[in-house]
Amino acid sequence: MTLGVISKIMNRQRDTDECLSGRYFWCSDLIVIREPGFDSMIAAVQDMIATRELDDACGVLPPLDEDDMDQ
Repeated sequence: MTLGVISKIMNRQRDTDECLSGRYFWCSDLIVIREPGFDSMIAAVQDMIATRELDDACGVLPPLDEDDMDQ
């Protein structure tokens, strides 16, 4: 997916209630925030929790083995 495609999707979402009206975009293991800063990140995560999309956007990493911790 290119930045141009993501931009088109976010611009289209401005006219809808999706993703805080295009303030962020997500797909599996990727979240793009239109405006920089913690406030924008927090708003996106809060919205994803409210819409139950956070689990789909963020995969859970498996726990590290003890051998991995030594590296």
